[in-house]
Amino acid sequence: MRKLLLAALTAGVMRGTVYAHERAVWGIDNNVSIAYRLTDLHYVEPSDTCALAVCTNAPQSSYFDRESGYVNGFRASLSGLVLGGRMYARLTYDRVSGNVRYEGYTQDGTPIPNGVSGAIISSYGLRLGAAFYDGPVMAAPFLQYGHHAWRRQIGVGTTQAYEEDYHHDYVALGALIQVALTRRLVGSIYAAAGQTLNPTIAVAALGFSQGLGAAPLVKAGASLDLRLSRWLGLYAAVRYTRFSYGQSAPQQSGNLVIMEPQSNTVIADYEGGLRVFF
Repeated sequence: MRKLLLAALTAGVMRGTVYAHERAVWGIDNNVSIAYRLTDLHYVEPSDTCALAVCTNAPQSSYFDRESGYVNGFRASLSGLVLGGRMYARLTYDRVSGNVRYEGYTQDGTPIPNGVSGAIISSYGLRLGAAFYDGPVMAAPFLQYGHHAWRRQIGVGTTQAYEEDYHHDYVALGALIQVALTRRLVGSIYAAAGQTLNPTIAVAALGFSQGLGAAPLVKAGASLDLRLSRWLGLYAAVRYTRFSYGQSAPQQSGNLVIMEPQSNTVIADYEGGLRVFF
């Protein structure tokens, strides 16, 4: 009898722990959050010809133009489980800005080894998916749609400074997995793959505006949530984004024939912020 009672108590404690873990993973996604974001930007045009069609000194088969550096800003999001917990939804917006290192060439082919460019990067995204539970684990395959904008300020601090504006929409398929490690600690990982849509570049100073070819896009990330109370929590996250732009059509602009080459962009984001649960 004593053994049976002990076994029942042990099972009850273990079951209570599982229930607590389940409640942790169920409740972590119903929140509004705001976070500080540090972004590591790497942009490169690996072109073997000059983008402006008048360049003669650019080395062949090497990086013609690249930018790299850290910029910072914020990220805000609203997420929730709806339809009785069967659907996962998240809406996000982020914006970062600052100066990064620029390496490239002038229009006549003169190297610029240590230039400075300004960067203002903003994006928003909507993610919808189906939520599936198994004890302290939630899995959510999802569809994501979003928009990305980059205002690239070339030649900061010089009299030849001008701006290039890049925009694209995107669509991606992915999956999110969340695990309640304890009653207050939840880990999350996700990955998604898709394609850019309607990518464009506009350079007002040169009267240049063209579409860029659609190309693959990849997103991935991981986060850790610590619940402090019924209403408040802290989180930290790291995110990775990679996408490409295709080459534009050539366009006459004064005495120049301008063409935007193919490019690759890699972004690593580091976040820390506050969540308010509902």
